[in-house]
Amino acid sequence: MIGDILRREREKQNLTVQDIERETSIRALYIEALEQGEYDKLPGEVYAKGFIKNYANFLDLDGDDMVKKFVMEISPTTIAPEETKPAAEKSYAKVTAETPAEKPTTRAQRRAETHADSEDDKKKYLVAAAAALILLIGGIIFAFSGGEENTVAQQEITQPVETAQEVTQPAEPQQIAQVIPSGVKVQATFSGDCWTQVAVDGAVVFEGMINVGQAFNWDGAQSVNVVLGNAGAVNFVVNGQDIGAIGADGAVVERTFTR
Repeated sequence: MIGDILRREREKQNLTVQDIERETSIRALYIEALEQGEYDKLPGEVYAKGFIKNYANFLDLDGDDMVKKFVMEISPTTIAPEETKPAAEKSYAKVTAETPAEKPTTRAQRRAETHADSEDDKKKYLVAAAAALILLIGGIIFAFSGGEENTVAQQEITQPVETAQEVTQPAEPQQIAQVIPSGVKVQATFSGDCWTQVAVDGAVVFEGMINVGQAFNWDGAQSVNVVLGNAGAVNFVVNGQDIGAIGADGAVVERTFTR
């Protein structure tokens, strides 16, 4: 049993449960539950995996190997050890392959829309300038000549101005609507090894160990939920804002980011 291995190694190193609690930030209640195999006293399987990894690494044991043994212990007939790693790698491939593909299309659309808006603005300015020039010329002619012919000419001159105003008015609401942000974008950079679970809009897209130096992007329409076994090793940027780590080294933390 995993708990027997951890307890024997702790006693071999002359350490108490309180020593483990102080060094790993895992509550003594959970440490004792792990050692006695009373997994129902733990807050959940995800947290149990994080506790085991941190506890084992502190005792200079192989944390990843201990987590695999734990999975086999709680469900030996449904989870084989050789299937665990490929599942994580498949999830990793899904996240890294699909997420970046959305960005080039968005940037291209924005460049095209910005270019179209710029062309529309130029046309509006030219129409307004031409109308102002026509008004100026008409005023000069009316001042020097007078009469009904100039009155008629002035009425004809004012018509393009009204048309120009009608053209420029509907464009403004559409331009404002295009820049309203939506969704939630989460970027995570790992400065240390960390067991991680990620759910996007309620669906789990990744669960497994992420190594130091790796970075991930997760985009959700409503929410991105993360559970970390070593929260101090992960730096987050959410919707362009750098929020740093969401917990201390070795701490198990769960956080939901929303739009």
